[in-house]
Amino acid sequence: MENMIFYIIAGVTVAASLLALTVRNLFHCALFLAMAMFGISGVFLFLNSDFLASVQVLIYVGAVTVIIIFGISLTRNMMDEKSKAMNGQLLFSVVVALILGGIIIAAIQESPFVGSEHPVSLALSNTVMPAGGADYSQHFQNGVSYLAGALLKPENGFAFAFEFVSILLLSALVGAIVIARKDPS
Repeated sequence: MENMIFYIIAGVTVAASLLALTVRNLFHCALFLAMAMFGISGVFLFLNSDFLASVQVLIYVGAVTVIIIFGISLTRNMMDEKSKAMNGQLLFSVVVALILGGIIIAAIQESPFVGSEHPVSLALSNTVMPAGGADYSQHFQNGVSYLAGALLKPENGFAFAFEFVSILLLSALVGAIVIARKDPS
């Protein structure tokens, strides 16, 4: 039953992603992108990562998608049915996507995350750590509080990244408004 739920969530996510790439109406593409991001948060929920699922919904669906939709709505001629949706670089983009996909697959196969000897997988499975390995089990007692503490500690430098992303999103929204408000003459 659990596998069926995962396959349904994954199927909806993949279908929404493909529709976001192939639908000609740009506004519908943004809505399908939001649906794909909801599907990703569903995968996080299926994996018992409630914190990551809520962050996915708040940041990507709630903020990024809304800014994309504002940008589409406020930009002139984007919603016009006569506007050209493709730019003639389909072959180049497919080749680049295949090359990047191959690099990602090769990196995953060489990664220590695939093997069962990775310290995190050993800590999660409550097995004995290898000789000389650090004990990571205390980090998984309360994952949400540990993750929040690690992200927000000033000495880790992650607070700057959160602030930088918020400024980036705000500047994208202001940029979309400025582009939309320009006088065509």
